Amino acid sequence: MRWQVPLGPHPPGSGLQVSPLAVGTVAVFAQGDVLYGLRLADWHRLWSRAVSQDIAGMWRWQNLIVVLTQPISSSSPLPVLTGLDASTGQPRWRLPVGGSVHGLSPTADGGLAMAMAIWSNLRGDGALEVVDLSSGRARWTVPVHSDADPPVAVGGGAVLYDANSQLTSYDDRTGQIRWTEALSALPGADDVVWQASAGLVYLTGAVGQTGGQGEQVLLGISAADGRVRWWVVVRFANTAPPDSLDPYAPGLISVTTSAYSGGTSQDELDPATGRVRWQVVSPYPAIATPAGIVTAPGPGQITMHDTLTGQTRWTATLTSGWLPLVTGPWQTSTTLPVFPAGPLLVVPAASPDDSHLLAAFRMSDGHRTWQITIPGPVTAPLSPVPGGILVYTVIPPSILAP
Repeated sequence: MRWQVPLGPHPPGSGLQVSPLAVGTVAVFAQGDVLYGLRLADWHRLWSRAVSQDIAGMWRWQNLIVVLTQPISSSSPLPVLTGLDASTGQPRWRLPVGGSVHGLSPTADGGLAMAMAIWSNLRGDGALEVVDLSSGRARWTVPVHSDADPPVAVGGGAVLYDANSQLTSYDDRTGQIRWTEALSALPGADDVVWQASAGLVYLTGAVGQTGGQGEQVLLGISAADGRVRWWVVVRFANTAPPDSLDPYAPGLISVTTSAYSGGTSQDELDPATGRVRWQVVSPYPAIATPAGIVTAPGPGQITMHDTLTGQTRWTATLTSGWLPLVTGPWQTSTTLPVFPAGPLLVVPAASPDDSHLLAAFRMSDGHRTWQITIPGPVTAPLSPVPGGILVYTVIPPSILAP
């Protein structure tokens, strides 16, 4: 361990956890309503800044950290985007957001696409907007109307937005419509994901909902022209969770077909046809890595699968099991705590004496390369940064017990 530094007390009841980010030589951490800028080389605190609302998201662009703060309740002020100098913590720009945000996705060229809902007279009026992260100015804004909270996806220089049975692709620089595809049989999408390697846009949603639950379907749509290439019924055991759709590379799309008390079942599909290549059942959702797909077949075990065939490449066992991420006081995450870091997988683990560990395994063969003791459970996703450094936050065990 190169360094560790206390960040102060964890806010009671705060369930928001934001991954640390590195900008040049500075690591930026968020905890509740406070931001901290620490020098990566020696842990020296360069600055700290309190904000008026909980921190809901952070993005890096050039030498800026862009922070979204959101209201705690509907009677609180509207969300705000702020661009801060990562070296000093000083604000460079501030942008009040015109409504409650229900979709956020950064573009590759320094924009942030967001969908906003402005509820007036019980109508779902809102806007789709792309903000330039370097200046805080809106590149473009278009009015939208939806009775739900449609997701937003970006990719290939486009912003994709599905509302009221219509998927629209906007140019992320100008807001000009590239194409529109009417999806009359699909009232609204649960998820929209763009996959560069396949050149496809994926949608999940329910059809035939009148008088019943309906069937869950997955659509593969050409990102170039909006044409539906294939449409398959996915046998969900229950309603698909919002994070059920993940693009894996090369050439795989993963859909969570059921989530139950004993774990999850995922179909790994061929993006060219929508056909199932293989299926995985695991206590926790599988994680995609550059070397393959990781599952947890049993207590304290992690297994690496070949991406395209599902064959087991290796299985590693932790002596006292791996530990879930802490998402807030008395709360834990259902996500498998496995983090790719260069050629390694880093896993929070327990030791026989109940202390907390980080263990690193080689992706190629599962060999354990190192293991260290840490002062408490990890409370935000681990973040590899340039220079071979891994930054993360922990909560001291003394404040976890009620």
